[in-house]
Amino acid sequence: MKYLVPVLLLSFLTPAFNQGFTIQPCNKPDVTQGPEVKPGEILVQFDGNIQNLCNNSDRSGCQLRLLKTVAEDWNIYLIGFDPIKTSPAAALQLVSNIPGVQHAQFNHRAPDRDLEPNDANWSLQDDMTLIKAPTAWDASTGGLTPAGDTIVIAVLEKGILFSHPDLAPNQWHNWGEIPNNQIDDDHNGYIDDFGGWNPRTKDDNNGVSSSNPGNHGTGVSGIMGAAGNNTIGISGVNWNIKLMGLYNVEYEDEIIAAYQYVNKMRRTYNQTNGKKGAFVVATNASFGIDFAKPEDHPLWCAVYDSLGQNGILNVAATSNQNVNVELEGDMPTRCTSEFLVTVTNITKLAVKAPSTGYGATSIDLGAPGTDTYTTSNNGLNSPSYGKLGGTSSATPHVTGSVGLLYSFKCGVFTSDALTNPVSCLRRVRDAILEHTEPNTTLQGITTTGGHLNLARALNAVRDICDGVVGALDILEVRTTTDGNMLDVFYQTPNFETYNFRVFNMLGQLMYEKKLKPEEFQANHYALDVSNLPAGIYVMAINKGRNVTSRKFRKI
Repeated sequence: MKYLVPVLLLSFLTPAFNQGFTIQPCNKPDVTQGPEVKPGEILVQFDGNIQNLCNNSDRSGCQLRLLKTVAEDWNIYLIGFDPIKTSPAAALQLVSNIPGVQHAQFNHRAPDRDLEPNDANWSLQDDMTLIKAPTAWDASTGGLTPAGDTIVIAVLEKGILFSHPDLAPNQWHNWGEIPNNQIDDDHNGYIDDFGGWNPRTKDDNNGVSSSNPGNHGTGVSGIMGAAGNNTIGISGVNWNIKLMGLYNVEYEDEIIAAYQYVNKMRRTYNQTNGKKGAFVVATNASFGIDFAKPEDHPLWCAVYDSLGQNGILNVAATSNQNVNVELEGDMPTRCTSEFLVTVTNITKLAVKAPSTGYGATSIDLGAPGTDTYTTSNNGLNSPSYGKLGGTSSATPHVTGSVGLLYSFKCGVFTSDALTNPVSCLRRVRDAILEHTEPNTTLQGITTTGGHLNLARALNAVRDICDGVVGALDILEVRTTTDGNMLDVFYQTPNFETYNFRVFNMLGQLMYEKKLKPEEFQANHYALDVSNLPAGIYVMAINKGRNVTSRKFRKI
């Protein structure tokens, strides 16, 4: 499986909380073809003085200028040049020759990965049935971990219409910040990041609710976290969760800066034991670059290991073309980090969509992404509902599932989320990837050979907490040394209320109790038999006609 492959690109300069990384040199990109780049811009990682862009001897004719700091934790900056005076290849070579440069690359654009819906006859939200979400909702609908941490998912998008009534209740807010006062109130290095953060405008929501309301981002967010059980619209994978908006994320400098913001918020949360920052458990990237090779995007690939070290699992969409990404390339789904889960698209008939990427070692699993009914702004900054297709809508099903698993009331499953975030992340990841629904159309072309199944993931978590389900049965009865107490261990096929009764050998009812099985622990009932006369009795557990019984002796 892809997530067991060692990652060789990244070596940490600061092991504690992973504040830095370096890249091994790699081949320069072919500037004659490939993905769209932002003219006149180069991303560069320094290990020296960023101001030393040109030699002192030729500073009067310097062709380079520092545009901005992209990610100071990782020493990544954006360098500008005049594409009229200097060719891209020459500029890249010039930057690469600067002392202290670890790596230089162009600033590529990552388009959204949605497809226009083409079939209006699919019933609404059958995608949730396909991934068995209703079964998981019986256990939890999201919100908090057993330890009380508020679960957050980071959504990297151009924009999100958080005024939508199905999204507004689940928008994340940085309550340590006072909005629109031009002050970094919580001293996290970001000004006015109250409702998220915008790496382009350096605040929370400029251009989101007006000029760029984000139909794509609104649809993706609804799949992960549209408020449920509120009598309107739809339900997301999580009925309750906090969605952290990262806005105007389109070029690689914005992608990296957005990831750094998320990384800082989760790292701070871990360091302060939840007093500051945000408990971000996953990021969603429903965008990417077709036919791109990871060696041309090492800075982007490397951030996933950094995020994973703080407990953040990253989920990304593969191409909406029927290509083997291992041969043809794709970003970011060709990145090899164990902390990146990659998703392809299946139809509502649970078969691989014709126009979607695959790869036996690069693409992990499938999820429904054909005409998914979700929240929309109707292109008019107006709350509505519509369909979103492609791997863009497949991916948030998986990202939302990561958030939902953290909310299952199995304490030991996520108890080390702050103290050992990597181990906790792996446990959650494996519950999803090792318990997919087998799918013949994905076998041999994905690492798991299956598609997302929340019921299977739920059962995996139950197993960790000994919350066994199965045929109704009394598994074991233990008698205390004084004979006055019986420890009854039992299992049920579901977690509804059952009747527990004790009869004497004449069939007379001697005792009756309602039992409600616990979902995430072994089912046990302590029966006090001190008032029963010595003799043989029968205990029985039933619901309707489904009954199991067992004899016991009272001494």
